[in-house]
Amino acid sequence: MKQAMITILLICLAAFAFAEAESSPMNTYLSKPTSSSFSLAVTSLSDAISKGEKPNMSKLSLAYIAELEADRLMKELIANADSMAAGERFTLANMLLGKDDYMNAIPLYDALNRDYPNWSCPWRHKGEAYFNQKNYEAAVISLQQAIATNTEHYDAYVWMAISLNELGRYTEALKNLETALTLSPEEEESDDEAISQERIDALYKELKKKAH
Repeated sequence: MKQAMITILLICLAAFAFAEAESSPMNTYLSKPTSSSFSLAVTSLSDAISKGEKPNMSKLSLAYIAELEADRLMKELIANADSMAAGERFTLANMLLGKDDYMNAIPLYDALNRDYPNWSCPWRHKGEAYFNQKNYEAAVISLQQAIATNTEHYDAYVWMAISLNELGRYTEALKNLETALTLSPEEEESDDEAISQERIDALYKELKKKAH
């Protein structure tokens, strides 16, 4: 809701600022968004900012079209994902994961799992996506595959412990976390975002109390 309100406000501000300039690069982009029209609009707004011409409104407008263009490019990439290289698809899926767009991220990981079943990282990231959806059973299944394809995948063990903890499987969770603590995350071939040590330490203490 908050994001929608901000977007509506930006639309109103942009419309007001450029109402008198129907042929402005900004309006050209809004009427026909392409990479070329976006580039021209950015140049125009950047020039206005540097010249001090309604700098705040120009910055708001620049931020608005940047968000529009990012969204347009993401939709284009998702539509053409099948033709992308594996690394590109993985990067796209991770970007969507970072945006909490699990609906689009998970099918991309599914495709990578199908095409590259022995590649551990897509399995691990899909496990995180399922975890964030609170689908802990599916997260565990995916993380099991991540570990099966790379028995030294540090983050897979950590996410497995986190997921099993949510399912009340405390002994298994502790075992996975203790395995993770024997590994070095720096040795892992992955672009995983680090899970904070504070979170890991807190989980370890929690599991030591709960596990039987």
